[in-house]
Amino acid sequence: MSSKAVNELAFVNARIRGMKSLLLTVSDYERLLQVPTYEDFVKTLMATAYGPIISEAHIVGVPYPEDLGLILARHFADTVHSVGKSLTGRVRDFAESYLHLLHAESVKSVLRGVHVGLEREEILRYAVSTSPEEEVLFQRLADAGSVDRLIDLIPLTDMRLALLTRLPAYEQYNSTAPLEVALEEWGLRNILKSLSRFPMADQQRIRGLLEARVILRNLLTVLRAMRLKLSEDIIGLSLIRFSATTDAISQSMRGRSNWREVFARLESTRYADLASRLARVYGEEQNLADVEIAVEDYLAQRTRIQMVGYPFQLGTIFGFFGLKYYEIRNIRSIAVGIERGEPPKTIRRMITMF
Repeated sequence: MSSKAVNELAFVNARIRGMKSLLLTVSDYERLLQVPTYEDFVKTLMATAYGPIISEAHIVGVPYPEDLGLILARHFADTVHSVGKSLTGRVRDFAESYLHLLHAESVKSVLRGVHVGLEREEILRYAVSTSPEEEVLFQRLADAGSVDRLIDLIPLTDMRLALLTRLPAYEQYNSTAPLEVALEEWGLRNILKSLSRFPMADQQRIRGLLEARVILRNLLTVLRAMRLKLSEDIIGLSLIRFSATTDAISQSMRGRSNWREVFARLESTRYADLASRLARVYGEEQNLADVEIAVEDYLAQRTRIQMVGYPFQLGTIFGFFGLKYYEIRNIRSIAVGIERGEPPKTIRRMITMF
C-alpha cells in the first residue's frame, strides 16, 4: 500500500509542498487589514506571491474588486489545474469530488444572498470559483432574483435535483437551511463515493475531518434554532446527515433546554476540549457569530494538519485545496471590506486565518 501511495502521490506532493510555501501568512493578513484604502490594499497584496499574478492579468492601473475577484478565480483554477495534471485514476477522482464540496459551499453563499436580496457584489464576496466558467455561473446565480430561478440555473443535474427535493421545505419555512443541507449532503456523498476506493487509513483520515465539520455545523444550527425558537420540524430539516457517529451526536444536542446543556452534550464526546472553549466564547456575550468564527478557525487548523506527517496520503491534497480555498475567500472578503471602508475589526471577523 505504501509503495502504491508513493507512486500515486510523490510528484503531486512535491508540487503541493512548493505551492504551500507561497500561501499568505498571518503577518501578510495583518498588513492587508491595516491599509487605509483599497488602492493601498492592492499595492500591499502585490508585495506577496500574488504580485506577478495580478500584474500579468491586469497590466494598467488598480483592478476593481470585481476584476480582482475574476483574477483570483482564474488563479485558483490554474492552481487546481496544475495540481490536477499530477493526478491520475482514483486520486484524481478524489480531488474532483473535494472540489465539488467547495463548489457546493460557494453555491450556499450565493443562495443565502439571493434569499435576503443582497447586492451582487455582497453575494459574491464569499463565493470562490475553481474556473472562469464557474465565476460566470456564480454571477448568473447572484443575478437570479429568486431562489426558484437560481435552482433552475444550476447546470449540475444531481445538485439541482437535490435542491428541488428540499424546495417545498424552503417555501414552507422561508429558510435556506433545508437547501443548504441538501448542498452539503450532496458534496459529502461525492467525497464518500470517491473515498471508497482507498485503504481504510486514508478513509479514516478524511472522514475524521468531515465528521468534525458536520458535527460543528450542526452545533451551530442547534444554537441558532434555540435563539430563534424554531420548531422541531425545521431543526430536523436543518441538520446535516453523514454517518452514524455524527447523527448520534447531532441528535443528542437537540431538544436541550438551554445552551449550556448543548455544549455539555458535545463535551461528552471526543470534542470535549473544543466544546469547553466554544462554551466560554459563547458565554461571554452569547454572540453566535463568535462561535461561528471559532468553529471555522478550528476546521481551518484541522485542514492544515492534514498536510503534516507522512506525505503520501490524501490529506496532502485535501489540506492544500482547503487552505487555498480559505485564502482566496479571505482576500476577496478583505478587498470588499477595505473598498467599503469597513474597520479592520469588522473585516477580521469575516476571514479565517490559519
